[in-house]
Amino acid sequence: MIVKKEYNIGDTVWLYGIARHNNKLIAGKIIHSFTLEHAGYDDEPHYVVAIPNEIEPLLEIRTWHNMSQDGRGPIGAFRQEVSKINMDAVDKKLSQLGLNLDDDNEYYDDEPDPTPEQIHAALEKSKKAGTHGPLVIKENKPTKRRNYPRKKKRESQSGI
Repeated sequence: MIVKKEYNIGDTVWLYGIARHNNKLIAGKIIHSFTLEHAGYDDEPHYVVAIPNEIEPLLEIRTWHNMSQDGRGPIGAFRQEVSKINMDAVDKKLSQLGLNLDDDNEYYDDEPDPTPEQIHAALEKSKKAGTHGPLVIKENKPTKRRNYPRKKKRESQSGI
């Protein structure tokens, strides 16, 4: 697997972690590159990626390690570390972590669409569950009123 480590301004790259609800690759364009040698980082270039949005472009700073060179994925660091020889062992480990990659590196939904038979069966089940028997109203029984004996008044001691 060839890993692209250097990008030019205007190149299209794909990023994970942009959408809140799904973890799919989102396309963006590189608009700037810079290095952070003065801050103690190596001379590896960092890229500013503009992701189109409804309001204004979202700007992300990434390196080649955590962006993908094509829309199929995976990210550059994963491409470099995983060789085709031990891909089965890596797939097994990733599946234990809850990540599944298919052989063609194309993303798909985990659950297939329901068949028409499953849809009709679910509709019939909901119709049966939605019907109730007739409403039986019970009459209130009169409650017995309890009569408590009255307390006797204390006689005061007035003879002192």
